[in-house]
Amino acid sequence: MIQIAIAAFLVWAFFKVKEKNGDIDGFAATSLILVPAIIVFVGKIAITSFAAPIWLAYVLELSYFVAPFLLLKNMTKFSTGKIAAYSAIVLVINFITQVLMVVLFTMPKA
Repeated sequence: MIQIAIAAFLVWAFFKVKEKNGDIDGFAATSLILVPAIIVFVGKIAITSFAAPIWLAYVLELSYFVAPFLLLKNMTKFSTGKIAAYSAIVLVINFITQVLMVVLFTMPKA
């Protein structure tokens, strides 16, 4: 949950700086992170329940690109190229926050 909150804040801050007209507010920025997180969570439960190959979990991470792309396409009037770029930025922000959480919470104890 901390990772989702940090990622949502970073996405919101990015859109606040990049888009001055305010098409994306805090709730929309949160949905750009929360919807793929729910998809990944449910998908990983299904993968472990059905003993599916673990590489499918990596494929699920692409939902951090696909879901924001579809959400932005329906929420805004941006061009397709701009939507794809913003979706890629959401994917990168999510990757960075995941790495940050791993580094912070799996540090060896001295």
